[in-house]
Amino acid sequence: MWGPRYGTETNYLRVYVAQLRRKLEPDHARPRYLVTEPGLGYRLDA
Repeated sequence: MWGPRYGTETNYLRVYVAQLRRKLEPDHARPRYLVTEPGLGYRLDA
């Protein structure tokens, strides 16, 4: 997403997703819209 220089900086993506969940999800502890797909990444489930 950000290029090879950030290949080891996976924590950035986790922080951004957590911030989005706080803004979008009714209960960010149990996400309905921004779903984690283990081994793949994240999925927007409308």
